Amino acid sequence: MLPFFPIYEKKEIESGGEMKRLDLILIAGVLVLAGIIYLVFLGSAEDGGKAVITVDGQVVQELPLDEDTTYQVDTPEGYNIVEIKDGWADVIEADCRDGLCADQKRIHKTGETIVCLPHKMVVTIEAGTENTVDAVVG
Repeated sequence: MLPFFPIYEKKEIESGGEMKRLDLILIAGVLVLAGIIYLVFLGSAEDGGKAVITVDGQVVQELPLDEDTTYQVDTPEGYNIVEIKDGWADVIEADCRDGLCADQKRIHKTGETIVCLPHKMVVTIEAGTENTVDAVVG
């Protein structure tokens, strides 16, 4: 019996070599499938055109990624400094208590985000062009 679970008894499970081989095939298959899915999603992300900064759900600034700049985001809780450099967005400084936003990696692909929870600030990468109708058929 197991000391912490007296209602369960320890039982030996017998398995032959064939079962172990099938287990390895199953594990390898799952890993290959996970790798393919990861590469598909990683490869499908496009480089963004602008960084959109929101505070408490309200857009406060849109910064194009093709222009190097620095922008200070002031909130009632404190400040964050967002840097756009070489097509990448990054939070380089923040006075929040945990500083996790400044520790996050820089971003440049559409849909990537940097979040500062204490300041309720989010930097999101979006496509640079507006989605418009290319043509009307009919």
